[in-house]
Amino acid sequence: MMKRLFWFSMGVLAGIFGWRYTKEKARDAASRITPAQVASDLYDGAVKLANQGVGIVRNLRVKDSSFVDDQSE
Repeated sequence: MMKRLFWFSMGVLAGIFGWRYTKEKARDAASRITPAQVASDLYDGAVKLANQGVGIVRNLRVKDSSFVDDQSE
């Protein structure tokens, strides 16, 4: 019985300290995030997405023009 009580107590203590550690880490991370940083990240993501779209269109046009050249011969 004492073994079970000991391990139950250890589990409760580990849970409490783990919860406090996680809550503290989340609070620190939330304080470092600013609206300007979020806006900058969104802008960078949009620019990357647009560049990828342009690259895809260019590749499709190159493939399409090579297909037309093959057909004319």
